[in-house]
Amino acid sequence: MKAGLIGHGIAASLTPAMHEAEGRALGLSYQYDLLDVSTERFRNIPLSRILDQAEADGYVGLNITHPFKVEVVEYLSELSEIARTIGAVNTVVFQGGRRFGFNTDYSGFLAAVQTVQPALFLGQVLLLGAGGAGTAVALALIDAGVNRIVIHDKTPGRGAALVAQLSAARPDASFAVVDRLVTMDLSQYDGVVNATPMGMNEHPGTAIDVAGLPETTWVADIVYFPLETELLVQAKKRGCQTINGTGMAIHQAVDAFSFITGKQADPTRFMACIERLISQKQIPDEELVP
Repeated sequence: MKAGLIGHGIAASLTPAMHEAEGRALGLSYQYDLLDVSTERFRNIPLSRILDQAEADGYVGLNITHPFKVEVVEYLSELSEIARTIGAVNTVVFQGGRRFGFNTDYSGFLAAVQTVQPALFLGQVLLLGAGGAGTAVALALIDAGVNRIVIHDKTPGRGAALVAQLSAARPDASFAVVDRLVTMDLSQYDGVVNATPMGMNEHPGTAIDVAGLPETTWVADIVYFPLETELLVQAKKRGCQTINGTGMAIHQAVDAFSFITGKQADPTRFMACIERLISQKQIPDEELVP
């Protein structure tokens, strides 16, 4: 059984090691390859041709990462309801001559929130970032039971576009867009989620000044390397409950493995594996944010 990851600059990805370790634990003959478009083998080859060749070579499925999560949609036969709503796919399954697309960024973040949900107030949440990851996170927050999501993105118009997109899918949900964070009263938020690259080693700093956050506000970050981003460090100092990005990373990988192989993965084994791998190596930016 063969699977793989398509993306740019993914040579140091943790995904092959995680997938193959779980495959061994389940007694599968399972090979997971990197199809890196920054390498000579795949450079300048269109995504459509890479997909065609992978299917012809007997791959059962693929994970899709930056910069192809949106582009891949046009080459698929069928999308899950969630992938269709988000407009992006990170998992493709080949079956019976058809290609099925899923978005496990959504299910990964939803599972991470639900793990700690009894301890969270889900009234009003501030979402930082309205890109591909932000879209999946926003939909997951709605489906987790958040009453109102306020969205901020540095790119003009992107927050409003996300509201329009999600309002069509979840008409009963409540949204707002805020353009400036400097004058914002942060005390009105029950939760804050960072869905931007801020906090990674290559993007140091925080997406928001937590000085105005009350200690009752929970703070989540989808970045998982470093495990404790500057945002989470500062939030903890204020007494806030924090949620790092490993939960999302693990659950989205578990779901992707299950879609691709047809076998149920064990989140506990994935957790142990990812913690071991993170402690051993640096990770490229493309693998830090879904």
